[in-house]
Amino acid sequence: MQGAITSVRTERLTKLFGPVGALRSVDLEVRPGDVIAVMGPNGAGKSTLLGLLSLTMRPTRGRVLIDDRPARSSDPALRRRIGLLSHQPQVYPDLTGRENLILFARLHQLEQPGRRADDAAERFASEGFFSDRPARVLSRGQLQRLALARAMLAEPDLLLLDEPAAGLDADAVERIESALSAHRDAGRAAVLVTHEPDLAAAVATRALVLSRGRVAADEPAPADGDGWRELYGSALAGGGR
Repeated sequence: MQGAITSVRTERLTKLFGPVGALRSVDLEVRPGDVIAVMGPNGAGKSTLLGLLSLTMRPTRGRVLIDDRPARSSDPALRRRIGLLSHQPQVYPDLTGRENLILFARLHQLEQPGRRADDAAERFASEGFFSDRPARVLSRGQLQRLALARAMLAEPDLLLLDEPAAGLDADAVERIESALSAHRDAGRAAVLVTHEPDLAAAVATRALVLSRGRVAADEPAPADGDGWRELYGSALAGGGR
């Protein structure tokens, strides 16, 4: 599969872990320029949704369609168009931050991997504090910044972020907002799992609330954090769609 991703859809997407239904019959469409903020209580299926969209997890039933074709994890060109930030930083501990980014750039066959690595590091840490230190000695917040730089390095068409603001200070959260806004304005899509209503309000175009593996609400994003909190409470109380 070559070229940019122009559409992502799920059809009755379901994931069971034994008898436990982590996700049940989720229909979702992600369009270019969408930033979908996903909220819900622990165990609602948020991380499972990202795992299925990233093709790192297989559905029990249903399917993921990318550009109207069933998505396959074995397609390396397709995987290169998807960026993922999960709960694990997915970096090599004995490589420096810069070496990790250069390696990732080479794996994605990007031109000028050193320059791409430096640009990505600058986006999330102008001081370059993680660039020349082994990843194993970085703090949680520094690792999170490095993992964000890695996820966005290849300018993916579909960006999947699981709690990107976890462990970060106000400066880093502002950098996430700026990076996601630029990503959205370039016509690329993102699905963002977050418990931060103010972050969602700053960047999201749509709100998706999950509860017990099902969609409780899917609607245009509220304008501010208070609106997100109201939507979230209403959806979990049964007032969503």
